Amino acid sequence: MAALQIVQKLNYYLDQNNIRYCHWKSNEHVDAAVEGKTDLDVLVDENEKDNLQRVLNEVGFKYFEAIPCRRYRDIDDYLALDEETGILVHLHLHYRLELGEKYLKGYRLPWEELLLSTRIYSEEYQIYIAEPNIETILLVVRAALKVRTRDRLNNLLGKDYFKGDFIREFRWLKERLDRQKVQELSEQLLGSKATKLVLDVIDSESNLKQLLKSGNAIQVALKQNRRYHPLVSKVLRWKLEIQYLFFKSLRKFFQAPVAAHRTPTTGGLMIAVLGADGSGKSTVTKEIRKCFSHKLDVQPVYLGSGDGPASWYRLPLVLASRAAKILRPVRSPNQSRQRQSSSDLVGTSQPKSPLKRIAKALWAITLVYEKHQKLQHCSVARQRGMIVVSDRYPQTQILGFNDGPLLTNGNGKSSSYPGFLQEWELQNYEQMVNTLLPDLVIKLNVTPEIALARKSDTPTDIVKQKVDAVKSLKFPPQTTVVNIDATQPLEQVLLQAKQSVWQHL
Repeated sequence: MAALQIVQKLNYYLDQNNIRYCHWKSNEHVDAAVEGKTDLDVLVDENEKDNLQRVLNEVGFKYFEAIPCRRYRDIDDYLALDEETGILVHLHLHYRLELGEKYLKGYRLPWEELLLSTRIYSEEYQIYIAEPNIETILLVVRAALKVRTRDRLNNLLGKDYFKGDFIREFRWLKERLDRQKVQELSEQLLGSKATKLVLDVIDSESNLKQLLKSGNAIQVALKQNRRYHPLVSKVLRWKLEIQYLFFKSLRKFFQAPVAAHRTPTTGGLMIAVLGADGSGKSTVTKEIRKCFSHKLDVQPVYLGSGDGPASWYRLPLVLASRAAKILRPVRSPNQSRQRQSSSDLVGTSQPKSPLKRIAKALWAITLVYEKHQKLQHCSVARQRGMIVVSDRYPQTQILGFNDGPLLTNGNGKSSSYPGFLQEWELQNYEQMVNTLLPDLVIKLNVTPEIALARKSDTPTDIVKQKVDAVKSLKFPPQTTVVNIDATQPLEQVLLQAKQSVWQHL
């Protein structure tokens, strides 16, 4: 696979504007980086910082701010969406070489000019990369500076610290280095004692374990490049790690609206995906979340009442409904369709049985409280800069169905439910709509024939009613509505949906 179009464009613009750069580490898999599968770790000339911002804007890269406990000095996070493939590209922009332990990067190495002045151009991947001899020294140095006490303890317990990606990268570089040049460069950068350790490691992988020793020759040689006292470093590192793990746990186990990665500088975003059954609504919502949550803080929410997650107080009704369907006598498809004829359209029917009317009222009441609670979480998430992606959205324009109030008929006929209950439900839906307007609405439009082909268990007249309902929904001027033809191939629908989201970040 060739480099993504957005990456090629970035490299071209950097060259045209005489901005020196190089992909300075992990060039063993630079192919994956230019294809958007891994991050682009690019070192740039710090003196070109202002010019660089203009170039990044022209190319289509946007700055996103990492949360404080994952933010590093002189390293910025830029993202861009490749318009051709819909792949999100992460550019780790390094103005200076900040190395060291995870969460801290406590060393500052003044080797930027050496890297930029000796960079080489990869014709295969159309990008400047670090010269292999320098990259080899950097790899060994990075390994020595990243080691923590836990790594040494794990090594004593028989767990190999040097494995996987590191070993592949190490062996790849060994095939391309010049030992004499490595020695000369290492003596210039690190001194003779540290150079001996570097060469020992290059000569035999078994010597990699020497890098695990506290106070090894490389750490001693770079002592003056530390930003903090060792004790201060340890305290800071633990503090930052605990903060990050705390936020991550809140997100993972409690779905709390807490940022744990990166957020847009323009603020949070509320996105609602709407569509009739068979439009691909759930698939599109899932793919938007998958595309952006890898790098950004995305809060998914389901604001419908069908197959999505239910609150604990609505769950008994969901289970009872499923049990009733299982126990219900089996009907033929024709009988099922006759049961849901045009005189029994969604939004116009009312249960005749008193027990069913009570059940529907309880369902509607619990749904109101559930949606209120979810929207409150969405509001907090957006305020904290997160991207909220909602499958469905409450509305008051169509009564009786399509995520609108359930106890009021939409056909002008009187309802079998008390007026005060209908009024209470409608007022709550109006409050929901006015409390949190979506910034972006993605409408997935299909024809009734396509929707019916995808959801063949629904009567034709009901399908048509749902399709027309989605098209008729209106939103205030501050909400951007994007209409997508969902009869297109799924890949094209997903691409257009991702592009719509990206344009609003």
